[in-house]
Amino acid sequence: MKRFDPYESLGFHCNLTYKAFVSVLKARLKGTGISQVQYRALAHLMALGPLSQSELADRLFITPATAVRLVDRMERDGWVVREKDLEDGRINRVVPTKRAVATWEDVSPGGRGILKKAYRGIKPAEIETAKRVLERVRQNLES
Repeated sequence: MKRFDPYESLGFHCNLTYKAFVSVLKARLKGTGISQVQYRALAHLMALGPLSQSELADRLFITPATAVRLVDRMERDGWVVREKDLEDGRINRVVPTKRAVATWEDVSPGGRGILKKAYRGIKPAEIETAKRVLERVRQNLES
């Protein structure tokens, strides 16, 4: 039986690529007061609007308990506030503050710069194909 070679795995290559993105992102965020995890949380909140702590945990692939601690720190640091959901008072929605929105406007171009660097020499159609393939892989794994 042939041994498993991780370099044949799309997941392995995704993990290596993710680590490269995180490394560059950490360097880009230095001095902003935002950690890379907080940046990722804000990215979801900015793109999707307020999320419950549970939804945020799912999007970040962290446990609900870890999400509570993350939101606690972000609330303490003035990045987000918790607001009761209007339809279900048991649910807290995580809402970015004005400070977070303003800071996002400052750091967001850095994220675009990282993508520009990462995508150098790759045609837009290839990027779109890669996104579609990865989406199908995620769907296959989630079903």
